Amino acid sequence: MKNLIFGLLAAFILITTGTNAQNATILAIQKKFNNLTDITASYQQYTGKTLTAKGTFSYKKADKVRLTFANSLIISDGKTNWNHDKKQNKVIITKSDNKAVSLLSVNRIVNSVPADCDLSDTGPGKVKMTPKKGKKLGFRSVEITKDSQDLIASIVIEDNSKSIMKVTFSGYSLNRGLADSEFTFKPSGDIKVVDLR
Repeated sequence: MKNLIFGLLAAFILITTGTNAQNATILAIQKKFNNLTDITASYQQYTGKTLTAKGTFSYKKADKVRLTFANSLIISDGKTNWNHDKKQNKVIITKSDNKAVSLLSVNRIVNSVPADCDLSDTGPGKVKMTPKKGKKLGFRSVEITKDSQDLIASIVIEDNSKSIMKVTFSGYSLNRGLADSEFTFKPSGDIKVVDLR
């Protein structure tokens, strides 16, 4: 009986230790991310190996995001998304998709998605999240790499059609006190508005 109890206790300790070690990367990212009020960084987005966008990424708790690149500006206040194409002088307005996994849902990727996924270490400071059996999350996998300060260095998303999008971040500026007005958009002048809400 003593051997059985000891064996079960040893197995429990090994399983718990393995799980904690496996989750160390995501726990470090969550701790850092959740202690910040706002973030600004340079980003580069790739589809496959092709650079498709680069610009500035800004985030403010809890779900406010601002992306600037080339002639475009994408803003989300967590409820509404505005996609302003400066070249076409047009803005498309949509409802935020709380189930999507994209740059507009970085808070969800860091804080919600891990609970619905199996986590595996894929290298130093890297964690790969694969949906648990029966979970339909709209992607095959998400891999996050952290830098030496526990900030996100990159996110790689493989969607259900096996297309891969990679986003890298650099040059972070933290807790600058970004105004809420940076995360809303009010069309003015002759901007064409396409409201799809």
